[in-house]
Amino acid sequence: MATETSKQENINSKIYTFEDAMKVADDIFHLLKDKDYHPGAFVHGLVFALETAQQSYNISQKQLAEVKRGTRKYLQEVQHAVKENKTEV
Repeated sequence: MATETSKQENINSKIYTFEDAMKVADDIFHLLKDKDYHPGAFVHGLVFALETAQQSYNISQKQLAEVKRGTRKYLQEVQHAVKENKTEV
């Protein structure tokens, strides 16, 4: 049990980049395409995986909320930039 706890602490203490997170997202969406999952089942599986990861790695609700807010903000900025590029062309 002590080994599992120290392993989780080691994983939690490592720093990752935005690019690392985008690679994971890309892998996940490739899985969706490769396996041809039903979209509802895919989303349900993502939620299940998120909840399991949150419990397994002891991620607080606050940390998860911060990641979600940052992700929403990033996606809004991307959508805004895409709209601006369309109006310029």
